[in-house]
Amino acid sequence: MIIENGYIQIKKQEGGGLLNGIPQPIKERWCEPIPCNIRKNKSDHKGTYIDGKFIQTSATILIEENDFTAKRLRLVDNRGTELGEFEIQDIQYLETVGATQITV
Repeated sequence: MIIENGYIQIKKQEGGGLLNGIPQPIKERWCEPIPCNIRKNKSDHKGTYIDGKFIQTSATILIEENDFTAKRLRLVDNRGTELGEFEIQDIQYLETVGATQITV
């Protein structure tokens, strides 16, 4: 059992390929929200570049699904605040507890 404090949405791509020899565009859409437990590993405003600053964020997410193959996700906390869109760094299947751990 996971203590939920937010949810994730997976970005799916549809379309693409050729239709009568004409390339078709790839359409992206967000899937239904999946309840999750979010634990921030790092979140600071120390990132800098020549003309400004940016926020550095890293988090570990637990979900109850075991079949997870996404590459990008959107992270939202339990208050409805969007924490951002992230590229998935690592996926681990935790068989003993029946959960999947995602690192972004």
